[in-house]
Amino acid sequence: MVSSQPRKQRKMRYDAPKHRRQKMMKAHLSTALYEKYGMRNLVVRKGDIVRVMRGKFRGHEGKVVEVNLKNMKIAVEGVTIRRTDNKSVQFWLDPSNVEIIKLDLSDPKRKEKIYRIAEERRGKIEEEIEEESEEVEEESEEMEESEETEESSEENEEEIEEEVSENE
Repeated sequence: MVSSQPRKQRKMRYDAPKHRRQKMMKAHLSTALYEKYGMRNLVVRKGDIVRVMRGKFRGHEGKVVEVNLKNMKIAVEGVTIRRTDNKSVQFWLDPSNVEIIKLDLSDPKRKEKIYRIAEERRGKIEEEIEEESEEVEEESEEMEESEETEESSEENEEEIEEEVSENE
């Protein structure tokens, strides 16, 4: 049985190994992304665009610049504070206090995982359908090009045969 005592919860978070800490770095998805993918939350990654929902930076939107697994905090572009020596430094936020408004899908494994889960819950996504239709169009274009080259090669052979017969 997992304890519900706050001290044991804090200890569990503090002593957690890296692979568990990564899973704890989740943030809610915006309503548009929730409707699109059927997932309520997702692990925050560098490159995601988030909106701050709690604290003095509430309402600020920016790209995630850094994710710190040791402290379990994230740094968002533009969320900075001034130190007493007038130096501007990053203000670290807890991932539970932000909302993901745009996902960074440059990683194919992450993209595949999100699409797989979305397909299980919602059916196919419009982007995925568009990608499939683009692939089909590319294949059909390639087939048309190959057919055109075959036709042009047949025409060339006929022209050569005509020239040879005329020369004889």
